[in-house]
Amino acid sequence: MVENDKIEEGIKTVNTAEREKEKVEFRYYEIPQKLPLIALLGERWETRYGGDPMHFHNYMEIGYCHYGNGTMYFGNKEEEYGDGTVTIIPRNFPHHTKGRKGGIEKWEYLFIDTERFIRETYRDKPFLAGSMLQRLHSQIIIMSKEEHPEIYKSVKSLLEEMRDKKEFYQEVVQGELLVLLLNIVRLNADVQITDVEYTSDGKLNGILQSLNYIENNYQNEIRVEHLAAVSRMSETHFRRKFSEYMNTSPAEYVNLVRIEKACEFLVKTEYRMEDISRMTGYSTSGVFIRNFKKIVGMLPREWRKAAREKGDVTTHYNISVLRGW
Repeated sequence: MVENDKIEEGIKTVNTAEREKEKVEFRYYEIPQKLPLIALLGERWETRYGGDPMHFHNYMEIGYCHYGNGTMYFGNKEEEYGDGTVTIIPRNFPHHTKGRKGGIEKWEYLFIDTERFIRETYRDKPFLAGSMLQRLHSQIIIMSKEEHPEIYKSVKSLLEEMRDKKEFYQEVVQGELLVLLLNIVRLNADVQITDVEYTSDGKLNGILQSLNYIENNYQNEIRVEHLAAVSRMSETHFRRKFSEYMNTSPAEYVNLVRIEKACEFLVKTEYRMEDISRMTGYSTSGVFIRNFKKIVGMLPREWRKAAREKGDVTTHYNISVLRGW
């Protein structure tokens, strides 16, 4: 288990200067409305690992190594993995997998919208939901099946249910997911909830905190000075470091998040453009439509029609923000 404020025995420190030179990518996934998770399964994930750079995701990632061995890098820390390893990585936490000697390995993954699932499950207990979410995203966990068999069992069950999709699989997934997350919360019971330190690079930590702020406040007015304060930097320094790590400006990234949320509303609801513009933080529908066309390449009504007809329309986001793998 890798804790934020403590490096356990056997975990080595990576050369910080060397690790900071690497590009850090933000990879996001879109999760369907019916279930609060997606599963990446099958032959696509039977490959050589190590060619991808350090990256982070918009959802909790749970990985299962069917076979293979190598090193997992987390910011400036590293730990070995092998057959049967389960990894639990909070959202917005930089990581990278490198297999040993370029051998073929097989991983499968779950990406979980913990925010949506926990808040819907405990809608009548918002304080409890908030506390659980803090614990869920407080640290990275790497474990073997022998260390925590109950978590291993839940992860395997979820992967198989998502693979086979038998009768009532959605109901089974919902139940098994709750069991899994509650057991993860139990593991984090002794963790003191503070600001998460992702790496030894304090500036990157600040940028990641600003991403969390944007995710939670996209529907409100967001000023750069607010983001700089969250990141504990001057506004000038924040703008420079944000562009350095994200390859886009803070304002462009806020637009990106808002348009991503707008796409969800366009596909899943019948809301009017005026409603969607207000719900995604735009002052007028005209500003919303102009920004939508700039990022996506078509008008919102055109995109809604195409998305519903084809069922798989890819929006053209800035290349620094990648859609999954």
